[in-house]
Amino acid sequence: MQKISVLFLFMVLAGTVQSQAQTQITGKIVDAETGDPLPAAHIIVKDTYRGTISNRDGEFSIIVREFPVTLVARFIGFESQEKVVNQDSGPVDFLLKPSVATMGEIVVTGEDPAIAIMREVIRRKKTWRASLETYKAEAYTRQQVKNDTSIVSISESISVAYWDKERGSREVLKSKRQTANIDAADNFAGVSYLPNFYDDNLDIAGFDMVGVTNPDALKYYEFQLEDIQSLDGQVVYELSVTSDRKLQPLFEGTIFVLGEEYALLEVDLKPNSVVVFPPPVQDFNLTYSQQFSNFGGDYWLPVDVRIEGLIEVGLVGLRFPPIGFKQVAKMNNYEVNLDLPDSLFKKENRFTVDSTTINSGDSLFVNEIDIIPLDTQEEMAYEKVDSNATLEKAFKPTGFFTRFIDWEEETESDGSSTTVSAGSSGNSGGNNGSFFTKLTRNLSPQARFNRVDVFYGGIKHERRYADNRLSSEVFGGYSTGYGDGTFSYGAKMGWWPLKKTRRFAMSLAYSATTKTRYNSDMYMPLMTSIPNLFGYADYFDYYRNEGIDFVAAYRPSGVNGSIRLNYMYENHEAINYSNSYDIVGRDLIQRPNSYIDEGTLSAVRLTFSNGEDRKALGAIGADDFSISVEQSAKAIGSSWDYTRFKIDLYRRYETFYQRRFFPNTLDMRLNAGTYIGDLPIQKNEALDVALGVVTPFGAFRAKRFIPYEGASYVSLNAEHNFKSVPLEMLGWRKATQTGLSIIAFGGIGRTWVQQEQVDEFNTRYGFPPVTTDDWHMEAGLSLSNIFNLFRADVAYRIDNPGVYVGISVARFF
Repeated sequence: MQKISVLFLFMVLAGTVQSQAQTQITGKIVDAETGDPLPAAHIIVKDTYRGTISNRDGEFSIIVREFPVTLVARFIGFESQEKVVNQDSGPVDFLLKPSVATMGEIVVTGEDPAIAIMREVIRRKKTWRASLETYKAEAYTRQQVKNDTSIVSISESISVAYWDKERGSREVLKSKRQTANIDAADNFAGVSYLPNFYDDNLDIAGFDMVGVTNPDALKYYEFQLEDIQSLDGQVVYELSVTSDRKLQPLFEGTIFVLGEEYALLEVDLKPNSVVVFPPPVQDFNLTYSQQFSNFGGDYWLPVDVRIEGLIEVGLVGLRFPPIGFKQVAKMNNYEVNLDLPDSLFKKENRFTVDSTTINSGDSLFVNEIDIIPLDTQEEMAYEKVDSNATLEKAFKPTGFFTRFIDWEEETESDGSSTTVSAGSSGNSGGNNGSFFTKLTRNLSPQARFNRVDVFYGGIKHERRYADNRLSSEVFGGYSTGYGDGTFSYGAKMGWWPLKKTRRFAMSLAYSATTKTRYNSDMYMPLMTSIPNLFGYADYFDYYRNEGIDFVAAYRPSGVNGSIRLNYMYENHEAINYSNSYDIVGRDLIQRPNSYIDEGTLSAVRLTFSNGEDRKALGAIGADDFSISVEQSAKAIGSSWDYTRFKIDLYRRYETFYQRRFFPNTLDMRLNAGTYIGDLPIQKNEALDVALGVVTPFGAFRAKRFIPYEGASYVSLNAEHNFKSVPLEMLGWRKATQTGLSIIAFGGIGRTWVQQEQVDEFNTRYGFPPVTTDDWHMEAGLSLSNIFNLFRADVAYRIDNPGVYVGISVARFF
């Protein structure tokens, strides 16, 4: 009983001490003459780094640890006011009086005074920034999303922010809260990624922006003195910020400089017209405001960040309501030049979570941290927004294409689930068609058309088992060609033997099917079926391949690449059949299907690949590399002794206007190979060419339909994407918003074949295999992102003059 009483007494005393240590003071800051609230006014505890700002209604709250305490309220253009607050003072209101600036004489010269002012700001920043190594601060952040009628969601967080001059920013999330329609896992409010406008360079929505206090700021910006205000008897210069660099992403707006200190007090800036995004983004408009204070010390540190913006997204026939965004964050209680724990910077992730406080609910918001009070609209949003008010409902699109989108509301036990599906739902719901769904979910059709298979149709079944550590694949199909028709079939088993990782895999496959005589890195047989159907020259030659393929693959830890070892045992047979049928009745007689060197292949191939394998017909940039060595030997049962070497390299380089979200880029592809020994003709490779009018990057655009084949080969394709810059230089300032890009491209390549293969072709068919003879050379221009989907290419053949026009998929990134 005594122990219980002591424990109870301890809890009571602890609560008393806590209440004495943490007391919240509230109040309001207004214009003494008009009574209007002063939003974002700065309130600090005198002679400390502790402070906060007022909301848009002028209301503030601040937690203090002892009494009496002196609070100071500041607002540019008004006289600062101090008030001594006792524990029983109640709400503390500040009525600030407008102040009048008094200053000495200004010497008028040919140079705007703002230039000298900013030169001194930059010089002094360099001095005090040199000794600022680290800081730690308490932070509060609130994000608000709204549509054109009301607030849709609110997310808040309390955190501790850390900054290190060499290692960057980190943030430890202490607590968070949000409206009922937002999951806690989707609350990303924080300060570590927010801008500090005292930095030399700032990342704004992916654009690398030159800051207004960058050492080279005077080369990028034009500053003009617009007005002179005052703060606590000191002059405050109001400077406008503009730029005549119409192709660089920069800021424009207003900044305020404290005269005697030559320090930034506040910035109100927005990105210039260069900071836009291509479709489907129709409008991107953000404004940034930030205040600074030295809190009576040597370093000018951020007090807050306020961001407001509007984003509009849409395409022809599909448009979303404007997405409004508002964020306010404040930092206070700074500790500077302290030793920060190395553990904060061991991981690349800026955010970590304090597991001891993250589930504390509202207690931190109410009792321990200075937050910015909610305004009236935000309080109503917390009361009225429930879990059914999803973002999907708030930003439901309009337009012609919405008729093809089903917005199905499926009521769960809590009545809150919303499902969005594209197209007709059919019988996918409930039990209707469940047997058919289970039967077909792992099936996919196969089809192709060429002069040998003619029409081929088949089906493939793929499935994963045992926690995705086993896979199976079975296919079968029938070709109407070959003279009398024939079947193709095969099976494959895959295995990931390591339980804790998928870095190692093995597979064994058997197949009997039609294979292309030379390999294409650009086109699959299904793609080449389309020109074949319409009576154009067949891209490939073909042969019958039956055999097994064993693969072992490994992806080393920390390496963005993989090593593959293949063993192939195959029987190669020629197909002496060719058909000239097409669906439009053209008069083209297809060339004979090429002979092959029949026999048995027993070979080992070792391949190293690095990159994301993002070639995608040139739609996006790629940094991929692949090199392989294939060895065939009679000693292991092969009909041929040869060694084949191949390399395929894609590289992207940023060139001009690198501060833009999408800088100018140079994309290059090097494709080369050679051999030693007795290489059969079906092991020749190909330099890809345009598939009719389809002219993707990596293929020669000034050569059509039949590729260049070679036992040895080399090609270099390159294109420079100037984005919309040339159009902007011509005076079309909104060209960036269209997404259009100007691209210059070129290519050079050559193939070599064995003389006996040339002789055999001439003897059998009366013509040689398709090779370059000499160097193929071409150059041209493209207009990309037409209708945000396509590009038009005009290529000029240099070695054999001619102009070729084509289309391909747009280069999106």
